[in-house]
Amino acid sequence: MKSAITFASLVVALLACSCASHKAQYQEASLSFPELGSIVQTKGQLWYATAEQVGRPKWKRSLEVTVQELPFNKKSYTTYATYMAKASKMNGIPYRDSLPYKPKYLRLQLRNKIGLTTQLNHSDNSEVREFIKTDDAYKIVTRLDISVPDVLMPQFLGANQVVLKEGQQRGIHLVLINGKQETTVTFTEVQVFDYEFSSFCWGEDRYHHKRIETLLSGNEKCPKGTFKKAAKVTSDRAYLKF
Repeated sequence: MKSAITFASLVVALLACSCASHKAQYQEASLSFPELGSIVQTKGQLWYATAEQVGRPKWKRSLEVTVQELPFNKKSYTTYATYMAKASKMNGIPYRDSLPYKPKYLRLQLRNKIGLTTQLNHSDNSEVREFIKTDDAYKIVTRLDISVPDVLMPQFLGANQVVLKEGQQRGIHLVLINGKQETTVTFTEVQVFDYEFSSFCWGEDRYHHKRIETLLSGNEKCPKGTFKKAAKVTSDRAYLKF
């Protein structure tokens, strides 16, 4: 009887340790956000689900970013406030659902699916494609929700064009273009509090090489003849014509 109690206690202790470990991993992951345009691997476990940045494609050309100003609602503000609390950062944005005025945040999105897929299928990214085609858990980050200082908000909203660039000194950063004037904004100057990724739809070229046909957002489905799992793209190479 005593040995049975001891074994049961050991199992409970091990489960408690496992839960604590997974909880710690979740909390750590929830305090960091992947970069816009980066590749992440989604992970789901019994105790938590998260996405970890695993790499970044080679973007030979700047990526066009759409900027949308949105009012906070209960859901988005809870996401923002929860992150700020976990990160032990000061929440400088007051919010009351009963008041008519709602504070605003910005949504940055990579919406040019054709441009993105063209660059992803370029020979410069052949190693990236070989890597991500092995598992449909690999996704690309196509949206960030950010809060910005009051001084930067007019510059974002007044820009004729916003692009994502990579530089040796600044790393991944935004360039706000208004006529001939350009303003560089690094992600250390804004507060990212949420993000969204897109899935890949795989097909093949005429030589039966795997290629990305398009990107999926939300609950969209792959177009006919393309698949989320690259392994499902099959062909009879006996019919290959040069």
